[in-house]
Amino acid sequence: MKRALAIGFVAIPALLMLSQAFATQPVAPLPGPQSAYLLGCGGCHGYRGVSNSLLVPRLKDLVGFFLYTPEGRAYLPRLPNIAFADMDNRKLAAVLNYTVFELGGGSAPAGAKPYSEREVSQLRKAPLTEVALFRYRQKIVDVLIEQHDAPLALRDYGKDLYRAGD
Repeated sequence: MKRALAIGFVAIPALLMLSQAFATQPVAPLPGPQSAYLLGCGGCHGYRGVSNSLLVPRLKDLVGFFLYTPEGRAYLPRLPNIAFADMDNRKLAAVLNYTVFELGGGSAPAGAKPYSEREVSQLRKAPLTEVALFRYRQKIVDVLIEQHDAPLALRDYGKDLYRAGD
């Protein structure tokens, strides 16, 4: 019992000093688009754009390929979770650009233009709520792979459905 009390008298002040040392260290805020991505998208797509690619499309090093075609470019802002995101058009454009050009690595075509506030405003007015999203995506991905040498990893999302032909 005395030994436990002696350890407590030493350990508690040490823990308090340690916690105070960490509490005084400033925490650098995340940049705006990265922070908004984490809050709105990162729960499913992962911190760096990688999650379970069978259930959620992988973004890291892949998402930029959608900018190779007008259909692919329009697809991203029209996805329901993006089109209905609780962000104004300027912020949503910044998040899309962070996702495509940062998380997407070098996957966007050379010279690809960032999304503008105006473009996002127009595209999100027509969300993809009246289509079978997987089939719609599959058609875009097939063109990207066949005509633009996009990697087969774009098909990892739902690849069991690709095999089944559904």
